[in-house]
Amino acid sequence: MASRVAVLIGAGALSLSAACASTIPHAKKLASAGAAYGRATDKLIGVAEETSLDADSARLLSEAQGLSREDRRALLEKHAAAADLVGELEKLRKHSRLLTRYFEALGALADDTVDTEAANQINGIAGSLNSAGQALSGSKLLSPAETDLISKAGRLTVRAVRSAALSRELAARADTIDRELRIQQAFLAALRRKVQADLASIASLGRERDITRPFLEGSIADQRAWIELRRSYVLAPRSVEALSDASEAASKLRSAWAAFVEGRVDESALLSDLEAVISFAESAKAVLP
Repeated sequence: MASRVAVLIGAGALSLSAACASTIPHAKKLASAGAAYGRATDKLIGVAEETSLDADSARLLSEAQGLSREDRRALLEKHAAAADLVGELEKLRKHSRLLTRYFEALGALADDTVDTEAANQINGIAGSLNSAGQALSGSKLLSPAETDLISKAGRLTVRAVRSAALSRELAARADTIDRELRIQQAFLAALRRKVQADLASIASLGRERDITRPFLEGSIADQRAWIELRRSYVLAPRSVEALSDASEAASKLRSAWAAFVEGRVDESALLSDLEAVISFAESAKAVLP
């Protein structure tokens, strides 16, 4: 796993210099770390979508027991609302992908000696990112505290970097990117609560359907298969702490952004948070029963 993390993050994201003015190398390191974060969160949100749909299907099967054909049809229509959540999570995935593109463009801006093309590219991406963030406002997934986190974004004091292009970019969007990272932090915390509840549903309803009922009714057709199923439910990983780690990584990335913008770079703890996010992205499928 360590080698995979190294490939995804790259040597440039390993650490940022302590307590010094922001420079071009700092910009490249921050850009590399931000892009790695965005790729990882895109993947884990995709896993959360699958978990949510599986949980809704488990609840649908449980509620349908003993119902008539027409009642089953009505129940299926009632559960069509699951698609609404998927739509909202797809908006969050789009936001993560655009965040990845923004940080990639920031790295290109730091590299580009003739900055017009890179500046035009980052302007377009940042505009799309802002629109994606606005589309997530008012989500029912968020708690009042999480909504408050997004709405109370402060003002950053921009300190010039040794690059005219980067300095212009920071002056234009320092607070905007801070807000987009707050959106990530809040939504990932909310998503953790949702996935935790969904996994509990899958485990509880699945055990009842596949393990308890066949055993009590003496209707086990394949004992070996039943034994394997029981083992999978007992041993299946149900921890969703990696989503909490991802929210914390968003917080750390936001701190790194503020430190870079204000010329007080000291983010040595950033790598451990990103490792947690990427480790989750690599192993998230194992969370699903």
